[in-house]
Amino acid sequence: SVEDQKFTMFNEIDVLKTSPSTLKVRVLRMWSIKDNKNVNEDFLIEMVLMDENENRIQATVYKQNIYRFKRFLKESSTLTIVNLSVGLNGSNYRVIDCPNKLVLGPNTHVNSCQEFDGRLFGFKMISFESLINKDIFLKSTVDIIGHVVHVFKNNASNVKDKNKRTMEICDLRGNCVYLILWDHYVSELSKYVIEHFDEGHAIVILQFGRVKYYTGSDGKEKVYVSNSFGSNVSRFFINDYLFEIEEYKNSLVDLLNANDVSIRKPIPVKMLSSVDDEFLRATDFFNIGDICTIISPKSIIILGTIKAICPDTEWYYIGCNTCSRKLMENNGEGGKEYECKTVRCNVLGVIPTPRFKIKIRVQDSTGVVSLTLFDRDAKMLTKKTAKELIDSQNEVCLQVKYFFNCNSHLYKRW
Repeated sequence: SVEDQKFTMFNEIDVLKTSPSTLKVRVLRMWSIKDNKNVNEDFLIEMVLMDENENRIQATVYKQNIYRFKRFLKESSTLTIVNLSVGLNGSNYRVIDCPNKLVLGPNTHVNSCQEFDGRLFGFKMISFESLINKDIFLKSTVDIIGHVVHVFKNNASNVKDKNKRTMEICDLRGNCVYLILWDHYVSELSKYVIEHFDEGHAIVILQFGRVKYYTGSDGKEKVYVSNSFGSNVSRFFINDYLFEIEEYKNSLVDLLNANDVSIRKPIPVKMLSSVDDEFLRATDFFNIGDICTIISPKSIIILGTIKAICPDTEWYYIGCNTCSRKLMENNGEGGKEYECKTVRCNVLGVIPTPRFKIKIRVQDSTGVVSLTLFDRDAKMLTKKTAKELIDSQNEVCLQVKYFFNCNSHLYKRW
């Protein structure tokens, strides 16, 4: 029986032994890497496994064996594994600080098991002192817990850095590091803030985070921990009902009640919000079919699919470079002249600028509605200004015209 069976712990694995080991594990984290030749297939599956002594190790299943094990491999599942190989973890950046990794191969057998003595997430929290003193293996991941004391405004202009949130978090000893969230981790944080806007302190955990060091403008080296490996490996928690968070929260409250001056006070959850979070929290969602029930002007959010761009309408207009309003076109002695309805703009001098005005049809499960994409939103989608598109369109027309003029004899002969 499984209860009477002797299982090998990860720290007992010996590469000198040729006899197979039997393991009892929990899948802490699992992600796949796509095949470059076929993006619809997985090239390999990577996992972080934990044994009942809460040792952790990385494991791999290569493409040719995925079909044999995929039905067993799910996060938080507990398994018994027999006849696996011990491979070299040759990655320059390891998820787990271990020179070896396990490989589930053609002779490996996997079965589900119900009993497992170990925590669900198997955190291995590292102290902020160890991070600050670099008392860690830098080419591996860390688990950290702390309370948020400050959130930095994101003034980035490029698209990549816009999906980023930087905050300062501290521990119960007054040590602080910087936490950076990227990609869907920012979306998770935003969703939480919207749903729990009036909550108190923000206690966060980042599991499998990557550590980097940067020298600030003051000449001091600062510690940054961010989610690692794109959006696949790290796990982010905020105020979850976990033992580690509840224990930390109780200790923090005790220190705050004791007026411990070494502890920086945490900020409330609402201070984590961005401008987008505020907009989503304060604006009502509507189905397209319910828009007709709105009787007074208001801002709303709808979720739908763009089905078409209306073909019978102009996709841009000539607007004022100062106030963006549509310009009045007059025929003067020197040709076309433009006039803005705003007197102040006419005094300053009007420069005509093409601006987007794209009519679209949007559909959800309740109906269809006509909407207009103006300059700011259209530029975000097209990555170009209206003038740039007009210029490129004119360039194509000139090239086509030139081609036909140069080759007109061919068409006459034909």
